[in-house]
Amino acid sequence: MEKSDENIDAAVKKFQSPVPLLINLKNLIFGKEKPDVYTQLTFYINVIIWLTFLLWSILSYFTISSHKVMNQFKGINIERIIQKRGEELGFEGTDTFLDCLLTFNGVAIICWGVVFFGLILLFRKKNKAIYFILGGTFFYIGMSIFYLSWSYFIEDMTSYDKVALLIIIVSTIFHTQMIKQSSEGDPVNFFEPDQVEE
Repeated sequence: MEKSDENIDAAVKKFQSPVPLLINLKNLIFGKEKPDVYTQLTFYINVIIWLTFLLWSILSYFTISSHKVMNQFKGINIERIIQKRGEELGFEGTDTFLDCLLTFNGVAIICWGVVFFGLILLFRKKNKAIYFILGGTFFYIGMSIFYLSWSYFIEDMTSYDKVALLIIIVSTIFHTQMIKQSSEGDPVNFFEPDQVEE
């Protein structure tokens, strides 16, 4: 009788704990098997970069979209600051650059969502990861250059942004080449990646 009570108590505690749910969710998203060291290193570096861009895009979107509230309660005229910068970049009209920035950051959030899906595939060592990671990254860069302006890309994007974007692109291409080389049976110089699923 005591054993059955203990089993019930253990089952109740297990049911109440969020740990099994989180483990199952992690396994569902990333798979049960850990990839090789090189894949993990590439994944974690790119996740840190991805997280900074995503958080910045979300923060920018909500700050710009609530510019009237910020002006009312904090006395910060974000609209005027953005408008002035837009005029310096060659944008005309009162709300043009503000609207463009709002759209850009909204699309950027979607782009970084696509990149994260690619990072999950990268962790699982799928060759298709390159399309999502590079697709989302290049679309983001394209929006900043062609939708906002080349001057915005050069002057308003920080050196960190440019270096981080370059790291994502180069590491993804290099990782994909390493996986292809490994899957074709060619010798790999370091970290010896496992076989890849197509």
